[in-house]
Amino acid sequence: MASKTQVPPWYSKFNLPALLEHAGQLRNIPCSCDVTQRPQCGSLNWAIFLSFDDGVEWVFRSPAAEEDDISLEAAGELLESEVATMKYIKENSSIPIPNIFDYSSTKLNSVGIPYILMSKAPGTQLQNFRWDPHLLEKGVFPQRQHLGPTQKEKIMQQLGRIVSQLSNLRFNKLGSLFQEAGEYRVGKCLSPAFIFHDRETLGDVERGPFKHDEEYYQALISVFLLHVQELRLQHNVFFAPIPILEGFETSQSRRSAVSRWQDFVKIGGKVDSGKNRLDYCTAGHFLQQMVPFISGGAIGAQPGPVSGFPLCHPDLSASNIFVDGDLNITCIIDWAFASTVPVSTALMTPGLPHPRDGTDPFLDSAFKAWLLTRLTLLDGLQDYCYFKELYTSVYKPVEEVNISALFKEARKDDKLIEIAEELADDEEWAPEILQDEEDYFGVIGKMEKPAGGEKEAALIGIERRAIARKINVVSGLSQDFVADERLWRWIEEMKRD
Repeated sequence: MASKTQVPPWYSKFNLPALLEHAGQLRNIPCSCDVTQRPQCGSLNWAIFLSFDDGVEWVFRSPAAEEDDISLEAAGELLESEVATMKYIKENSSIPIPNIFDYSSTKLNSVGIPYILMSKAPGTQLQNFRWDPHLLEKGVFPQRQHLGPTQKEKIMQQLGRIVSQLSNLRFNKLGSLFQEAGEYRVGKCLSPAFIFHDRETLGDVERGPFKHDEEYYQALISVFLLHVQELRLQHNVFFAPIPILEGFETSQSRRSAVSRWQDFVKIGGKVDSGKNRLDYCTAGHFLQQMVPFISGGAIGAQPGPVSGFPLCHPDLSASNIFVDGDLNITCIIDWAFASTVPVSTALMTPGLPHPRDGTDPFLDSAFKAWLLTRLTLLDGLQDYCYFKELYTSVYKPVEEVNISALFKEARKDDKLIEIAEELADDEEWAPEILQDEEDYFGVIGKMEKPAGGEKEAALIGIERRAIARKINVVSGLSQDFVADERLWRWIEEMKRD
């Protein structure tokens, strides 16, 4: 009997000899695997390469067994949907995607784990090129070829053609694609907004399939509101957007700002505080009112020769796009969370190098849809900015909108008053928050590895905590306080002087 081999020990135990035998039988050519290779790892899956005697390579990919973000059941559903989606795309378009040779959505197979066997993507990942225009200090990142405007335009034109093909693959419902008895159908929606960050565990959530885009957007907001009340908030602080590179002259300045931001949100346990959760609940209150301005009926969508809801790849990031030496797109991978979406969502320009990097504001309906979906996913860096832009785009106020004042007035609503009382009851115990602060600032100086050793490290921790506390005091004195890039640049200038 073939022994089970662990590749590597921190992913999954599986029967490697059985896998190699099975792959060899599928091609009738001996198959082998370099057991010293380091698996490729994504957010939810890991993969290794198999080699055949004739030089052909396949990819063996499986859900990460220790992944806490989704259950094995959800991972199996995602795998089933991904296979169905890729088969449908292969049959109905010329979009370059891997060929699927075999799969199992459960561990009830000779290999012992869920898996997909597919062709290896030709070319190299787009992330091996530098997309952003900002100058980075030497030694910060590996040297990569910088893409100029003409090269970027070539890639975007190709992505436009790919998205155009996807937009013609339409269905009468919103949800994820499945295949049963050779027939394709739209089932419940497995997009990240319904799955990530333990959202699959939330009850009382309508998950589709949806017949109308307004139902879909309202469901996104509902799961968002349940998340901010019941689950951990990861890194999100509404009135303290995470510093992004565009707001700073150098990447070093941005990194310093991120450190200051981390110090600030650690004071008082801001991320999971009742105040922060209430801020997000208030944002959700407004989002519900904005849905009619975003859904198809409000943006002038008229029946045309192609009706229904198009397929969409939710993560056209630089890591999922492969190109050849001439920057021709050779493959698009990672279709696990693909689903049918409202037309306005399908129109969103891919944000590169990462989807959170934004879209073009002149595409009004698509821009609104991008802002709403990015905010409700709670996976972005600038939630305050997303909300402010969305509010401005929908209502077009004559004067500069004051979000803090807007939220204060909205909290007179009976539902928000009730939520505020519930969140106050669930507030984390103050001594635990203080201990978390002590632990954080006790080690933060050591992480900078100062030349002066432990004594200097301790002083760094004390100084950073003092600055964070002063900012915290100021934030409590001003109703309009937002810890944005202006604050972090000012602190850097003060320290420099």
